[in-house]
Formats: sequence, C-alpha cells, structure tokens
Amino acid sequence: MTNMNNNISQTAVSTATIRQLQQDVKNALEEVMGDSSPEMLNEMASIFLEDAVPLIEQIKNGSVTQDPPSIILAAHTLKGSSATIGLGKFAQLCLSLETSGKQDDIDTLNSLIPVLEAEYEQVQAALRGFLF
Repeated sequence: MTNMNNNISQTAVSTATIRQLQQDVKNALEEVMGDSSPEMLNEMASIFLEDAVPLIEQIKNGSVTQDPPSIILAAHTLKGSSATIGLGKFAQLCLSLETSGKQDDIDTLNSLIPVLEAEYEQVQAALRGFLF
C-alpha cells in the first residue's frame, strides 16, 4: 500500500510541476512578447524542444570527452533560451553546468548531467502540452 501511495504522490507532484512549468512559460511569453496565444506557445515550445536535444547531447559528449569549451557553449545557449521562455529552474541548472565547465570541474558536471536530463523530461512534458 505504501508503494502505491508513493507512486500516486510522485504522479501528483509531476503533474503539478508540469502545470507550474506551463504557467511559467505562459507568463514569460506575455511579459516578453505581450503574447501567450496558443500559436505563440506552440511555436516557442517547438523551437525550444528542437534546439534543446542537440545542446544536451553536446553537454553530455563534452563531459565524456572532457571538452569544457563545448560544454560551456551548449550550457550557455540552453540557459539563455530556457530563461527567455520562463524555465527558471532549468536555466539555473544550465548556469551551474556552464560555471562548472568554466572551472574545469568535471566531477560536478558529471553529477549535474542526470539532473539536467530529469529536469528536461519535465520541461519536455510541459512544453508538449502546447504543441498542436
């Protein structure tokens, strides 16, 4: 019974997180562009999702090959695009990756990558809700 309650609780938290992420994106687009229409949300979500995957792969590959400049560039780019559309927590995580890359702190980078991937799963679920 406890396992079932934990699963229900995790699902509720994930759903609540996804709804909050969606609201954050709507608010950010209204603030920056004055528009969070369904068309604008679809376009911005689509662009972000398309661009994020190769950037995350670049971060992961940069970690494996110990290529901090590659990590810094990808994390910086991802930080900017996520901040622009209101994904503050994701942007902060990208800043941490960028900073770790600048400090050649491979251990911290390696510990942050699974966190980035988990956070991206929630971001992806939230943004897919805007796609037509």
